[in-house]
Amino acid sequence: MSVAVVTDSTAYLPAEIVAELGIEVVPLYVVLAGRSGREGSDVTSAEVARALAVRGGHVTTSRPTPGDFVAAYRRLLAGGADRVVSVHLSGELSGTWDAARVAAGQVGEHLVTVLDSRSAAMGNGFAVLAAARVAAAGGSADQVAQAARETAAASRTFFVVDTLEHLRRGGRIGSAAAWLGTALAVKPLLHVIDGRVVPL
Repeated sequence: MSVAVVTDSTAYLPAEIVAELGIEVVPLYVVLAGRSGREGSDVTSAEVARALAVRGGHVTTSRPTPGDFVAAYRRLLAGGADRVVSVHLSGELSGTWDAARVAAGQVGEHLVTVLDSRSAAMGNGFAVLAAARVAAAGGSADQVAQAARETAAASRTFFVVDTLEHLRRGGRIGSAAAWLGTALAVKPLLHVIDGRVVPL
């Protein structure tokens, strides 16, 4: 049985590893200075970082559409995959997982398994890598999904931000928390727990 592994661009996997393991990456959309594009191709990470560094710079993201996922799933299945396992950014942080789930319903839930990693960035990325390695070794869809679940559950994501403003704008933290953090000039250590961004 051939199992294809899909993720979104928030896993931030290096292109060489994506190519080596045959991982399909469905990008989120980034709106930067009024211009919308696909993360990683139309809009680079360097462009996003520069925009975020500018005071008052406004960057927003939006999830891929269910149609983006439908196209990816159908392409993989038509290309020889018997099943697809799709592993994504926490559903608490983005609508990406939900869009993938809707797409799986359109393609066939017996063909596509969608997993919420309950994590972000490489917390999701490590789950995707584990899934892709099991798939490359000839594992079943259930084994591939289980590898992703176990790795996601064992991973922890920690980070520090220069400003809390972007987290506030994106709805990841409340206005009061952002105001207090800014007023006190603190840069808290944050982490993702049960799919949500919380201070450590």
